[in-house]
Formats: sequence, C-alpha cells, structure tokens
Amino acid sequence: MADGKWIEGLTPGMSVGAAAHKVLSIRCAVVQHYLPLAVEKADEDIEYVHQLRVGTRRAGAALRVFRAVLPNRWRRRVRRALRQLRQAAGAVRDWDVFLVHLGQAKPLHTAAGRPAADFLLGYGLGQRRAALIHLAAVAATDGPDFDEAARQLLAALDEHGGRGPSFRQFALDQFHTLLTGFHQAVLADPSQPAELHQLRIQGKRLRYALEIFVPCLPEWFRDHLYPLIEQLQELLGTIQDTVVEAERLRELAVYLRQHRPQEWPRLRPGLDSRTKSLRAQIPPLRKAFQKWRSQWLIQAEQAHQLLAAPLSVA
Repeated sequence: MADGKWIEGLTPGMSVGAAAHKVLSIRCAVVQHYLPLAVEKADEDIEYVHQLRVGTRRAGAALRVFRAVLPNRWRRRVRRALRQLRQAAGAVRDWDVFLVHLGQAKPLHTAAGRPAADFLLGYGLGQRRAALIHLAAVAATDGPDFDEAARQLLAALDEHGGRGPSFRQFALDQFHTLLTGFHQAVLADPSQPAELHQLRIQGKRLRYALEIFVPCLPEWFRDHLYPLIEQLQELLGTIQDTVVEAERLRELAVYLRQHRPQEWPRLRPGLDSRTKSLRAQIPPLRKAFQKWRSQWLIQAEQAHQLLAAPLSVA
C-alpha cells in the first residue's frame, strides 16, 4: 500500500472541505492498513511499525491542517486515538532503532565490549517485547474507536464537503503561517538538544503540511524546499536518537553501579566506550546543522518571494 505522502486528485479549485475528505480518507486508510501488520508481524519486518508511526503522524497533521472545517466531536476522537496509537508504535520503533544501532556499535564488537553488547541486546529485546505487548493492547482498545470516529468524520465531510473557501487560498494562508514560524525558529539558531528537538517538531509540521498543499504551490516547493526539510528531519532525528541513547546508557550505568555492583566491572568497559562514542558524534552533527542552516536561509528567501506572488501558482 502507498504511504499516503502525496495525495492524487487534489486540485487548487476544489473546496477545502472536499480536499479535507480526500486527504483524511487516504491518511486514515494508511493507519488502518498498517495497524494489524504492526501488531501481528512486527518481528517479520520492522518497517510495519515504522510505517504505522509515520502514518499516524501524517493523519494527525491532516487533522491539524483542516481543523477549521472538521466537526470537533469526531476530530477530537480521531486525534485522541491517533495519539494513543502513535505513542505505542513510537515506543516499539525506539527500541527497533536501539537494536539496529547496537549491531553497528564498534566499541561493543571488541573482547572488552562483548559483555555489555550481550547485556544490551537482552535488555533491548526485552524492552521491545514489552512495547509490542502494549501496542497490541492499545490497538485492541483504540483501534476500533479510531475506525468508528474516522468513519463518522468522513461521513460528516462527505455531507458538507462542498462548503468553505477554495483549497488554494486556504493552502496559501496556512502554509505561509507555518513557513514563517519555522523560519523564525531557524533564525533563533538553536543549539541545545531540547531546542533542536523542538525545531524538528516544527519541521515535521511544515513538511507534512507541504505534502498536502503541494498542488496549490509552485513546483519549486516540492522539488527544492521539500528535500531540504527532509534533510533536516534526518539530521535532527540522528541527533535526537544519539542524545537519547547516550542518556539511556548513562541511566543504565547508574542503575548497575547501585543495584548490580558485582556485574558492573564486567559491563563497564563496553558501556563506557559506547557512551563516549555516542557523545563524540554530537559536535559533527551540530556542524552539519549549521551547514544546513546556511542553505535554508538562502532557500527561505526564495520561498517567501514565491508566496508573495500567488498568481504564479499553477
């Protein structure tokens, strides 16, 4: 099944209600497709959980974009169910990433590091299993609620879909606001992990909105701006994963020293080396962000110029 990134059939002249129906029907269908696969076949392919997580994010972004034209009762129910599913899938995905990185960690592939590697493998597998059990429980309770609320939401849009302004004007207004807010956040030049994480969240919102609004914008936005935002997401995602893993290992080290002192001398070399290597990755990643930021400042100027001339939109 397609991931629902680009929505076929959207046109600038359609009503915003009709656009909302088309986008949400596809985005909700992606979640419904991947939810049983993530619950039942996550051990066969970790991409099922990843696609479920991304699908819930895109569906949530569509709810946020079209909030003004959605009936609040069903919008809130869909949003709540999506949040529960996203968080549960996110927990599994975090441990999938942890285990992938574990297999790539050179400090753990030495004689001194192998005891820690074995310990972390068992720890990660146990945590992932617990997260999968939780995902299955959430799917059993919130999955049916999501299905019903999404059905009711789409039915309401189908009944009143012809109302509202044109999709083009709606898209231009919304996208300009999102772009301006994101650009201001970049201008603030964040450097701390928490600040960069917040910028990543804003970037996701801009990216997911652009996926919806791209039929109403010049092709330049899809060809040039979108890849730049994607690049930032990858970079900031790597920074976030690295910071989180280093902190997780630090907390494990504290626990082991306090509660398993007999095991600590055997596990310490690998844990210390892995933590040190993770922290060493942060400065180059921050330099990469500064390089990206320089590119953004150039491209953002052109983006604002294009938005200031809406008649040029195809």
